[in-house]
Amino acid sequence: MKILLLSEKEIADLLTIEEVMEVVEKAFIEKALGYVQMPPKVYLNFFNYNGDLRAMPAYLERLDVASVKIVNSHPENPKKFGMPTVTAVILLLDPKRYSTQISC
Repeated sequence: MKILLLSEKEIADLLTIEEVMEVVEKAFIEKALGYVQMPPKVYLNFFNYNGDLRAMPAYLERLDVASVKIVNSHPENPKKFGMPTVTAVILLLDPKRYSTQISC
């Protein structure tokens, strides 16, 4: 099985902000109508490093798409390591085909 990896720039080259806003609006409507499974965020606290990891799964039932956003937050990263405070990966899943697309 092949996994498609897309960078932020590649995604920006594929989509307009208008297309993104249309899909986001559709997702909010689906949530309001009760057709979205979205449990609370799961947190792992990295107390020794003043950071955490958050997992945010969701399934839009009528659109038949699932995703998991995994975010790590380390507020001291910019000062200590010259890295961003927050990094994230979004896994986009097609439930009927068990295929995976990853967006970084």
